[in-house]
Amino acid sequence: MQCACLTCAKPLAESPCAVPHGDSDRSGSRRRPRGGGLDLRRKRRGRAALGGDARGSALITFTQAGAKQAVTVLPKGQLFHGGSLSGRDVSRPAPGVRLPLAAIVRRGPGGVLYALQRWQVQPGRPGELHFAAWKGAPPVLRLADDGLRLTGSATFQGRPVSGFTTTLEGKRLRIYVYLDCLGCPGTSGWSRMIAVAPKADGSFAVRLRPEWLGRRYRATVAGPNVGTTYAPDVQAEIAAP
Repeated sequence: MQCACLTCAKPLAESPCAVPHGDSDRSGSRRRPRGGGLDLRRKRRGRAALGGDARGSALITFTQAGAKQAVTVLPKGQLFHGGSLSGRDVSRPAPGVRLPLAAIVRRGPGGVLYALQRWQVQPGRPGELHFAAWKGAPPVLRLADDGLRLTGSATFQGRPVSGFTTTLEGKRLRIYVYLDCLGCPGTSGWSRMIAVAPKADGSFAVRLRPEWLGRRYRATVAGPNVGTTYAPDVQAEIAAP
């Protein structure tokens, strides 16, 4: 998912936002990761629901601070706060679809899949809800550790995930792979190592510094926007050798 900034005027703790995701510096610590869908940021986790009508519009609803919130996404990608479906919800659960970070996955008309995924922008920080809408297979992320380097690749339906993605408002944002470490020296739990831009073929490689030698590693990539397709986020996790 990689967002068009319909950024809220209120700070994160006060109001949810809808943005298609995005950019980061190499440390991954300054800019918010974004991807091919929407970021619905909330101070507290509330009950969320997802549905779609026969025309292909999707409706995301959730509760924050006791108030019901809604975001509507139209078939051509326009999104706005509030609204409702044009008819009844014709989507249905899709329990056979395996998706990392998934909170809700539903199947809509014409084979489209809708998902809400929980993305923790920084380990130990509040999370976000990301929306995805796509057909076919989700992105694939591979990760390996040879003791000296972390290597891997990201693809979406046979094509490399790399370069830039375009937000709903036409802004180009670079795609990054976010690498985290579990049990790195001087840390407890997961900690952010670095964010790297994959090469043109979707591959990436990072030499492990002494401060990055941990028990487990994970990589996360926000799914790219391709036309009106908002690919879901993908994550891979491995143990150190």
